[in-house]
Amino acid sequence: MTRTFRGTETAARKALAKLVTEVEAGNFERSRATVGELLDRWLEHIEGSGKAREKTVYEYRRKIEGRIRPALGSVALAKLETDTLDAWYQRWLAEGLSPSTVRVYHSILSAACRQAVKWGWLEQAPTERATAPTPRPPVMRVPTPEQLFRLVQTAEDEDPVLAAAVALAALTGARRGELVALRWSDVDLEGGTVRIARAMTVVAGRSIEGPTKSHQIRTVALDEVGIEALVRHWSFVTGRAELAESPLVEDPFVLSYQAHSGTAVSPDTLTHRFSRLCRIVEASAKKANGGKLAASERYGFHFHELRHFSVTTLIAAGVDIRTVAERHGHSQATMTLNRYAHALPERDRAAAAVLGRALTPR
Repeated sequence: MTRTFRGTETAARKALAKLVTEVEAGNFERSRATVGELLDRWLEHIEGSGKAREKTVYEYRRKIEGRIRPALGSVALAKLETDTLDAWYQRWLAEGLSPSTVRVYHSILSAACRQAVKWGWLEQAPTERATAPTPRPPVMRVPTPEQLFRLVQTAEDEDPVLAAAVALAALTGARRGELVALRWSDVDLEGGTVRIARAMTVVAGRSIEGPTKSHQIRTVALDEVGIEALVRHWSFVTGRAELAESPLVEDPFVLSYQAHSGTAVSPDTLTHRFSRLCRIVEASAKKANGGKLAASERYGFHFHELRHFSVTTLIAAGVDIRTVAERHGHSQATMTLNRYAHALPERDRAAAAVLGRALTPR
């Protein structure tokens, strides 16, 4: 059956529930299903099975409603051809979407079509023969140690919470969501470690606490600089609570703009405040240099690039890849190698020096 629905989200969910009931009762004509009906059923399937996080399902639904359904929703699933998919991929690219984004659309369609094969809706997934665009490697910008120091120092005066976040991101390599989910019970100042066990994500404007991206808990060691930064931040947190006469909650968040530290910083707030900090520091540097800045002196960084700083610095220093991967929560060391291969030349030069010394007469 082909079914098009227009109305409110609540009414749409009711219509979908009715459709699912018909499918389960055997009244659904699979041969006449549309791409839109498949996507609706697939979303419900992955959401109900717990195979995808709430944030992931939300992003899938947003992309489906934004581009995929308007383009392909009314197409009969049995008549979905590979050349139709390729034509839409090229059209989306021509409209200015990045190859990476179009590839995500292809991944969504592929997953839904593979499920359709399992359900018996399709004999073969047309997406298997479609040509998804090759994503361009992202330009990875990494702040220098001098730039990082200036960012932290500037934030210390204007935004101590952000200063702590920047320092922790660079020293631990933790993801944005992992940082804002940290509680003081995760911090061992005597042992010099931070336990990363949770992550905060934003779904439709709501902050949701859940597992880390890799669903693993890891403990990251800190040196004296990291411990000192946390001790300084703890002093700020307790002093703020005392000044505001608002006692800390039982297990306070490390990063919070509330005096009682009972509410974590939103990941998006961290991103916006860091971008503003970069603009302030760059403007100051530009003024100090007579209105001119070299490309290497610019501060157009994203918060996630503090994580890049952590990874590339360790690799360049010769720390083994497995340790770097485990410290940063990568599921496999090969992923670390593939993503940060540009940091390996420093190690290669060090290896060359070792070989050279071996051949030098003593």
